[in-house]
Amino acid sequence: MNPLSAQFDRIDPRRIYLQRFLLLCLFLCYPLSRMVPVDWGWENGVVENTQVVVLLAGLFFAARAWLRGPNDVRSALALCAIPIWMILAGRELSWGAVFLPPLGFTPDGPVYSSSILPYRPAVPFVAGLLVLASLAIGWRRGVHRHLKNIVAHRAFPWLCVLIVLGAALGSTIGEGHLPSFARDLVKRSEVLEEMAECVGYLAMVTAQSVLLRFKAPALAGARTVEA
Repeated sequence: MNPLSAQFDRIDPRRIYLQRFLLLCLFLCYPLSRMVPVDWGWENGVVENTQVVVLLAGLFFAARAWLRGPNDVRSALALCAIPIWMILAGRELSWGAVFLPPLGFTPDGPVYSSSILPYRPAVPFVAGLLVLASLAIGWRRGVHRHLKNIVAHRAFPWLCVLIVLGAALGSTIGEGHLPSFARDLVKRSEVLEEMAECVGYLAMVTAQSVLLRFKAPALAGARTVEA
């Protein structure tokens, strides 16, 4: 652990301040989406590339926790998270289509489609296998008991869950799923959609940090929920 990380753990061990900051960022997505250049929200644009960096950071931290940590339930949790980050990053990269020339251009920017990829039909099957493997490992290693223990000690990052749900709502609004009378209020909807998703991914990385760092306090004569 580097000195900066240690200092951050001392100031905000459960990432409460960071979670509150991300909640503020979520509310700021709407006004910021009306201020930044519209091409920031394009496919393969600034915000979407930032999303990929965030997702790869989550993958990196999960892989590091799995490889360097002790062989315990937290290591199993990190292993279970790796496929999730891989799938999310692959989705944002259109499973590799963004590395090819765009199929065309519209007022909303360049158009990429994974349908042209020869391996695209296998993606749902592989992703499904990864999710099933993650669930199987988690159940066998008792990850569900670890999460139950975190909830019992009131250390679960519920605010991150709220931020992710809010980000999903913001993304839905950005996609234009609004009553007709409210659509004029959301301009540059593609920028709002991408910015909300980016904040949601940051909240997921933060939640992972909280869950992987949790250690049940040692209480004499008391038994925790964790097996």
